[in-house]
Amino acid sequence: MPLHLGGVNCYLLRTGEGFVLIDSGNANQRQRLEEELLQAGCGAGDLRAILLTHGDFDHSGNAAYLRAKYGARIAMHAADAPMVEYGNLYASRKNTSRPIRAIVPLLFHFGRAERFRPDTSLEDGDDLAPYGLEARVVSIPGHSRGSIGILTAAGDFFCGDLLDNTRQ
Repeated sequence: MPLHLGGVNCYLLRTGEGFVLIDSGNANQRQRLEEELLQAGCGAGDLRAILLTHGDFDHSGNAAYLRAKYGARIAMHAADAPMVEYGNLYASRKNTSRPIRAIVPLLFHFGRAERFRPDTSLEDGDDLAPYGLEARVVSIPGHSRGSIGILTAAGDFFCGDLLDNTRQ
């Protein structure tokens, strides 16, 4: 994240039909993300979908770019779509203080180039087999109203910012 305020996890899953990316990271890490995609063997046309666990810039900042370059479809919960479409990080949240609402856009830019309209809306229980992924969507509102998790058939759970995944 900008200003060394932490990081974000992105997960690239290989399917029988290509790759699925869960969260796309912040735009300031685009080059690193592309290097990792290439190293994993994911080239243009191989990335089938970008599944966003929620609409925050640090999870969706590369989605529009990757859709244009790789041809991937972007899917997320409809409640968070205004966050990525209009750059309004608070569109899917309530009770955020006015000082925070004023400071965050100054610190964390989510410019027009990073904004997009999702291709698909995901809801609780949706089957992700159309993307080649044996998994389903689990609604986990809290961090934002549209926060979701991805639960694979093998029992792996990808949950965005529901849990903190850091080492101390």
